[in-house]
Amino acid sequence: MIEAGREARERGREGGKRSGQVRRRLTLEDVTHSLPTLDTPERIRESYQVVQRWACAGLLSAGAAGAAVRACDGALKLYEATLDRDTITALEKRIAELETELGKQQRGESWRG
Repeated sequence: MIEAGREARERGREGGKRSGQVRRRLTLEDVTHSLPTLDTPERIRESYQVVQRWACAGLLSAGAAGAAVRACDGALKLYEATLDRDTITALEKRIAELETELGKQQRGESWRG
């Protein structure tokens, strides 16, 4: 009987700890320390994962989790746009080089320089 009472108290303590963790709120320090900057695809992925874990653990409301995911989505789109711009710039440069070579070839000049 006494052993059963101890087990019940221990289960109650563990339940209380879990309940307190669920009610725990994230602080600005938690967020600043745990969320990586959104400047590379790897860090964006890490941020998605942290937000997922916090939301599943009940540390973020659905609205806060959604806002964090939208921030990651926006950073990822910006990164993709930068890649696209760099690719377009490289292609434009290559087209200009090919047009110059073609013009020289049509004028009878050596296109190899």
